[in-house]
Amino acid sequence: MKFALLPFAGRNFPNALPEAATGIDNARETAERGRAVEAEGGFWVGLGGDMFVCSANGKWNAIAERLEIASPSDAGRKSDLHLVMQTGRGFQNAYPDAHVLADKGRYLIVEFDRAEAQELGDSRAPLFAIRPLPENAVVYAPRPRRGVDRLPAPAVMAAVAAVTRPDFEAAVTRLASFTTRLSTSADFRAAAEWARARFEALGLAARTSGIAVGSAASLNVIATKAGTGAQAGAVLVVAHLDSVNHGGGASAAAPGADDNASGAAGVLTLAAAMAPHEFAHDLVFILFGGEEQGLLGSRQYIAELPEAERRRIRAVLNMDMIGCVNSQPPTVMLEGAALSQGIIDALAEAAEAHTTLAIQTSLNPFASDHVPFIEAGIPAVLTIEGADSANEAIHSGHDTLDRLDMDYATQVLRMNAGWLAAEAGIAAASQPDTVPGGMPGNLPVPPAGCGCGCGAGVSPAEASAKVHRNQVTGHYQALFAQYARLNRDGRLSPGDRAEWQSALLACGQLDQPR
Repeated sequence: MKFALLPFAGRNFPNALPEAATGIDNARETAERGRAVEAEGGFWVGLGGDMFVCSANGKWNAIAERLEIASPSDAGRKSDLHLVMQTGRGFQNAYPDAHVLADKGRYLIVEFDRAEAQELGDSRAPLFAIRPLPENAVVYAPRPRRGVDRLPAPAVMAAVAAVTRPDFEAAVTRLASFTTRLSTSADFRAAAEWARARFEALGLAARTSGIAVGSAASLNVIATKAGTGAQAGAVLVVAHLDSVNHGGGASAAAPGADDNASGAAGVLTLAAAMAPHEFAHDLVFILFGGEEQGLLGSRQYIAELPEAERRRIRAVLNMDMIGCVNSQPPTVMLEGAALSQGIIDALAEAAEAHTTLAIQTSLNPFASDHVPFIEAGIPAVLTIEGADSANEAIHSGHDTLDRLDMDYATQVLRMNAGWLAAEAGIAAASQPDTVPGGMPGNLPVPPAGCGCGCGAGVSPAEASAKVHRNQVTGHYQALFAQYARLNRDGRLSPGDRAEWQSALLACGQLDQPR
């Protein structure tokens, strides 16, 4: 068996279109190359912008000539070719001498003894899973930006504009300040109680629910905003709250800034953005414990749900590691299963409408809290950092705040907010109440002494003013992101571009016109 990793972008394939790496043409090249490989008796695997091509030794020369593969190929046994899905460098840390044929961070193609791979299987999840290499299949792929035909509804835009970097940064900073959030630790319980109080301060019905982690105990945090529809379903927004330091052990520092203070802070930020609005369906915000020990919090949550409540769940949005840029341009991965395709499509549309992020998609769910929902037949999607390289700091004491890109995380959250507001049925006239001067009023003030820099203990007027400033700032940031996307796609007229540049100059976001 011979194999080679081929890049896209028109290289090594004479019939490829000149802009083959730009979405639709990338997919077209995948199909063209795939047909060529299959016609010569080989098989292929799509990995983002690359294609891994395999064939029997006797058929390789025909494939190499047809695809113009000039470089020598590797050779090995087909039975030893495997797909690895890993968290961080979980597999490579466990097997540093494994022969890696393609490295895409979250996804690897490795040459690994079949018997040992069969014994491992998914047993090392959430660190990694190893499975036989699929044939003629896409593991993950860039999704083309198709363009936005019409602007989202004003109420959706208002909810997205309320997602701001300062709110996210305050929450993620507070969560990462706990020495550890190991599921069974006192610090985890303190973090869970802090999060419960924050949900309550937003006016949500919040509680903690005990879970088992082996012979010890931990918590899930659950907050609900009731929908107003006669046939209200439920839309869940979830993340795991716990962190871990595998190398240092239970007593070591585990700040878990990216994994997963970023996702947990994202849940809190979305809850704050949605709190002033009314929705047809229930919004349920959940922070799970025990994820790092095997998705325990989410599995136990589902197991305890009455069947009638399961049937009410319309969709689940999971956030895990949304704070680091691993791909260029900055990219978000939407990971689900076939039953999640509708959510993936809607999230991709929200990314186009509200962000400048590139988009990757995968139907290979792995090692996060969307998986138990999918296994239960409930459509769920993970939003996570793009997959082209691995975040090597997670599960250690090095997963610290300085590694996060707050602007990137805010963009992921704006995508999620746009999807969430639409999916949950935001009311068309849903706007925050106002106090004199036009500032949002009737918003609860967080409890004194929370220590996160969020304005705890200030007066209602000061809290309302802060929310108003954040909403206005978020609105302009979202607007500038829209202009940046349109400019990149060549859809701005010279006049519109000049006005956009002038606005950037006036706001201090640009030193000189470009």
